[in-house]
Amino acid sequence: MSCPQCRGIEEFFDQREAERDLRGYRKNGPSGITSVLLDAIRAEGIDGASLLDVGGGVGAVQHELLASGVSSAVSVDASSAYLAAAKEEAERRGVADRLDQRFGNFVDLAPQLEQADIVTLDKVICCYHDVEQLVRLSSAKAKRTYAVVYPRYNLLSRALPKLAAVYFRLRRSPFRAFVHPTSVVEGLVEGNGLRRTFYRKSGFWQVAVFTRA
Repeated sequence: MSCPQCRGIEEFFDQREAERDLRGYRKNGPSGITSVLLDAIRAEGIDGASLLDVGGGVGAVQHELLASGVSSAVSVDASSAYLAAAKEEAERRGVADRLDQRFGNFVDLAPQLEQADIVTLDKVICCYHDVEQLVRLSSAKAKRTYAVVYPRYNLLSRALPKLAAVYFRLRRSPFRAFVHPTSVVEGLVEGNGLRRTFYRKSGFWQVAVFTRA
């Protein structure tokens, strides 16, 4: 991957992180904020739907929705370790044949990907520098539903990436965290013909679900 941020993702979200997150998921299930996202998606109706999960990590969204009625899922991730962990869990659940995995930068891979009924980005927007490309291209892939979890935009959240950048510089890592304005994210999604039908704030995070108008 030529993108420095994507190389940073591959380095930071390594096998140790993936194994830890997979153990946590198996023990506790999806995080609270991810559960909010999942419930909102299920409320839209998912039986027989296709899913595109961008930056899905160990695959919590994929596994839960495949178990709830989604027929197939495509997972795109810049971390090979997390893709391996998600595949391991899919095999354990007996759904690996319904999961197609792609390794790389979603923005680069987007032209090769088909549209899906549901597109999800769970805590992904904060891990990518070019919010315009990421949100515009991913929301264009949503036939029906576009669902995201990303940081709220306020003074505290905007300060955290600056502090995190010091840590990553000390580690000589190209990875950075980002907090993008809510108005920018929503404007990009709405520009692709979707409208917000669900919204909730929870601590540091906000959950938004958009449906095709």
